[in-house]
Amino acid sequence: MDEVHRFRNLEKDCTIIANLARHLVFDYYSSSRVLIGTRLLVEKEPLEPIAFPSKDYEKFLMNVRTLIPKSKLLLVIRDPIATIWSMTRRTWGKSLTNMETKRFTIEEHQENWSSCADLVLKYCSDPNTYIVQFGRLVHDPENESIRIFDFLNIRKGNSFEPRQTKEIGFNNEEQKKILRMVQPQLELLTAAGISDLK
Repeated sequence: MDEVHRFRNLEKDCTIIANLARHLVFDYYSSSRVLIGTRLLVEKEPLEPIAFPSKDYEKFLMNVRTLIPKSKLLLVIRDPIATIWSMTRRTWGKSLTNMETKRFTIEEHQENWSSCADLVLKYCSDPNTYIVQFGRLVHDPENESIRIFDFLNIRKGNSFEPRQTKEIGFNNEEQKKILRMVQPQLELLTAAGISDLK
């Protein structure tokens, strides 16, 4: 769509081009992904720098909304220390074609968590976005599942079943360093009523 808007002769047909792109996306999903009935398509995409080298995660969400205007977003946010520890335990890029897997530093993971927290703050008042706070999902799975089903207009569904989370292996100094780096986002999240992250 960026390219369409660069050229005057294409921009006048941007609605037609967006419809063509929409059909391509739906054809792709119907041929290579599991569709739940005819109304529900779930795309689980972690916003991370291997899949999105430009790190412009908001642009991805905007593109989703351009192609599927009625799409609903679930943005899950978890405590930064636990999230970053989990991120350091795995390699990234495995699902991409011809991509060598990569590990990131704690600082790079912190930057990624902060970018996603900024997106949560930006989208928290959007009526077609639901912010899933990890603590509510784990400590009150039945009610949080009901809220998610209501948001998605799902009549029947199984409640989320939490599993035991892994022990965090960061030492005290590493944890303090992470908290210092993410403090601005944590304060803004708390001010927005998003604080049940553990």
